[in-house]
Amino acid sequence: MTGAELEAILFRHMPPKFFARLLRAVFTAHKFAAEECAANFQPPEADNILGHYRRAKLEGFMRATAEMEGIGSAVVRSRLSAWNHTELRSGPVVLTASSVQSPCDLVEEADFRLTLARDNQGALWPEPGDEAAPGAPLYVLLLHSKSRWRHDDQVRYGRLPGSAYLAFPLPDLSGYAHDISLFDMFPHVVDSFLPQEWDQEAKVRYLLNTRKAATA
Repeated sequence: MTGAELEAILFRHMPPKFFARLLRAVFTAHKFAAEECAANFQPPEADNILGHYRRAKLEGFMRATAEMEGIGSAVVRSRLSAWNHTELRSGPVVLTASSVQSPCDLVEEADFRLTLARDNQGALWPEPGDEAAPGAPLYVLLLHSKSRWRHDDQVRYGRLPGSAYLAFPLPDLSGYAHDISLFDMFPHVVDSFLPQEWDQEAKVRYLLNTRKAATA
């Protein structure tokens, strides 16, 4: 399937306005996690717990956002660990969130991600001459990363996410068949969270750093 075809399936079952809300959830989760960890822990412990706190905030926001849009959600305990994760489902689409090290970076392997990604085989690479079966599952990742700043700016601006992408993983999680920058898709949402004191140069510099690295 082409990127346009994958987007058509995704947005048929999870409309663009839903992803605008999810992008707001990403910004809010990063903001709340940074502020609450700084207020309640010393810096070394805050640094240790921040990623877990941010994940907890975002997954709760995801379920609340899905409920507002009439999209199904479920908390699933991973079979091989004690971790819970949130799955959003609408029609054939299954969406989970993952934190990555850099914009649109590869996710870490996890049993549930591999299982869901393998389901993409029929949708992304049907047998020659065949089309994907109607209702074939389509797994999508909401990828987000933290922003990185010089020490003096980390306290003020570390609450901003470093990126937010939708990505369609290959069945072995070795890459993505297609990806969508939510920052590019909803610039008005991004702008509403940026510091008021920033000039245009500061905004452009931040946005450049939210883009994935170019590949050959």
